[in-house]
Amino acid sequence: MKKRIIYIVMLAAAGSGKCLAQVPDSVVIDVQAPVFQQDTLPEERFFITVDSTGTAPLLPPTDSSAIKKHGFFYRTFKSDYPNPNKALYLSLAFPGGGQLYNRRWWKAPIVWGGYAALIYSARFNTDLYRRLRDAYLLERQGKVHEFSNTNLKANDLRRLRDQYDKNKQLSYIGIFGLHLVATAEAFVDCHLKTFDVSDDLSLRIKPSLEPAFASQFPAMGVGVAFSFGK
Repeated sequence: MKKRIIYIVMLAAAGSGKCLAQVPDSVVIDVQAPVFQQDTLPEERFFITVDSTGTAPLLPPTDSSAIKKHGFFYRTFKSDYPNPNKALYLSLAFPGGGQLYNRRWWKAPIVWGGYAALIYSARFNTDLYRRLRDAYLLERQGKVHEFSNTNLKANDLRRLRDQYDKNKQLSYIGIFGLHLVATAEAFVDCHLKTFDVSDDLSLRIKPSLEPAFASQFPAMGVGVAFSFGK
């Protein structure tokens, strides 16, 4: 009986030793931790959407005004309006250009009419000056000229020639002066467009008493009072 118990204990010890001596499996699966890489795309990302059929991509709408540049007339007549410098340059470059920029349509024909009258005067006086100059030279030589049938002598022809020559010069001076006046008017008018005229600006006429040095009584008068602001 004792031998059986000893055999059972020895068998149990041998079985437990085999279990403890078992070699673990050599195939080990290493699970690598996920690596988070930094996105190389720029901060501004693009998203492509697809229409209902799932075939054609729908591109995001683009602002056409940001791509298309404004034209010359928009930049000149609408951008940063009113600009007195633009009115000045346009008036210098083109007769009546400053008035058109200020949208004073009725002033532009007046300026053009002044230019037309002065140019016509310059041409008229220049033509007569040349004719009288040639007639005077022919009269000095005793030859026939277009004014031979008149009673004009050499001195008369010279006097008329000088008069028309003076008128020609005055016409050219008038063209230059009109150009300066039209330019200055356009510049000042554009400045006045931005001039603030509020209701606080008022004019009042009221009676006043002024001290009289020759008399002990004050003198009556009329005073004009301007009020600016409150």
